[in-house]
Amino acid sequence: MMPYVTRLTRGSFPLGVILVVLTCAIVFFGFQSGDEKRYALMGDYYASSVLPAVELPAYEAYLRKQGEARQLKQFEALKQSRALFPTLRLMQADEVFMGRLRAGSIITDAHPQFDDWQRARRQFDAMEKRLFTERFHFDTEHPTWLTAISHQFMHGGTGHIVGNMIVLILVGPAVEALIGTLPFLLLFVLGGIGAAAGHWLATQGAPGGLVGASGAIAAVMGAFAVLLGRRRIPFFYFVFVFFDVIRAPALLALPIWLINEALQFFWLGNAQVAYGAHFGGLLVGALLVLPLRRRALERLLPEGAEDTAEAAAKPTAELAIHEARRLMSSQRFDEARRAYARAASQARGNAGVLRECLNVARLAPASAEYHAIVACVLALRGQDAASQALVLESFRDYLQKARPLPQIAPETAVALIERFSQTRCLPELDRCARLLHASAPAHPGLDQILALAVHALRTAGDPLRATELSKLKV
Repeated sequence: MMPYVTRLTRGSFPLGVILVVLTCAIVFFGFQSGDEKRYALMGDYYASSVLPAVELPAYEAYLRKQGEARQLKQFEALKQSRALFPTLRLMQADEVFMGRLRAGSIITDAHPQFDDWQRARRQFDAMEKRLFTERFHFDTEHPTWLTAISHQFMHGGTGHIVGNMIVLILVGPAVEALIGTLPFLLLFVLGGIGAAAGHWLATQGAPGGLVGASGAIAAVMGAFAVLLGRRRIPFFYFVFVFFDVIRAPALLALPIWLINEALQFFWLGNAQVAYGAHFGGLLVGALLVLPLRRRALERLLPEGAEDTAEAAAKPTAELAIHEARRLMSSQRFDEARRAYARAASQARGNAGVLRECLNVARLAPASAEYHAIVACVLALRGQDAASQALVLESFRDYLQKARPLPQIAPETAVALIERFSQTRCLPELDRCARLLHASAPAHPGLDQILALAVHALRTAGDPLRATELSKLKV
């Protein structure tokens, strides 16, 4: 469940959000992408050096001594499968062990290969420091102002960056619209610094690193909750395959996010998530926007006026379609049909809009909206393939489904006779001519119209229908 915010102010454009997304994309897909090759070179070096023979048995002994049964089982399974690189990654991720290893308390000078191991380890560490991610991630052992900022624009994988950017795009534009682009960018950066501080406090400076925009995005989430408070906004939610949009107070986004964090921490046991960073960013974001709240609320449109603000920018038919879809998702079907009827009357020959309107209205063939929408469809003048097909399908379907009876205006019937004559839709031509004769026997020029239909039938090679139709008396 996530907030699905439409326009909240007039004339807002999420330039700041776009800049952040582009920066994260350039850093990840540009600068960080070179790390893959560097990682491969490091792996080759590690495998050919003395390091595996010295470090991996030492790590196994360390896990046994510490009673880390789960990690030991995982390590032994990787060792059994001879998966060197996953085994190395498992060891490298153990920050406490790596800190003690580099400090010389794991492999001592009493080891027969100590000198060779020390040279190889220094070389491997030097290769690691050339990694872009290693240079600019936030290192809790050696924190700097530069890495407190740079880590916000780096990510650990494609899923990581995609997930973060989706959340930012959902909540960021609303915050930026309320406080402005420059304050939003400042909020993002300061929130990321607060996230780094929160992570450092939570880990108590223990060895480890931090990358990702999620801490800064948590600051945006905190600002979102403070600025909008009890304002009712749309929320998109889904349960398995069922999805819908509801309106609820914006504050609901905060407990949803907090519950998600708690579930990951206590239930899933996700040790790769920096919860301290998230809560640090959230707190900083909420505090930073408190002085801006009054001014931001002055820019906020009255509740329920979002659609009014968008009306000037949207064609009337599109606005009616948008409203009809919203009503359909709320299962307010009678109101939705009326909205679709309005959209059809304003479609101005748009076959795509008319088809959507018709698909919904045909579910209630006795409704006034169904007859009205069909009338709009049959009155189409376009000669393109989409319009031709829509008119023909609608005419056939209408004659079968309309309740109590089809209602085709004489002018529409005349236009249909001309269309079906040109396209040689002979059964439809015959039926339409008979409908016109039955519903408007006094229509001026009826004899010429029937004569046109008879001629078209004969020319198209259907003399039987032509003869029967010519027997109708005017």
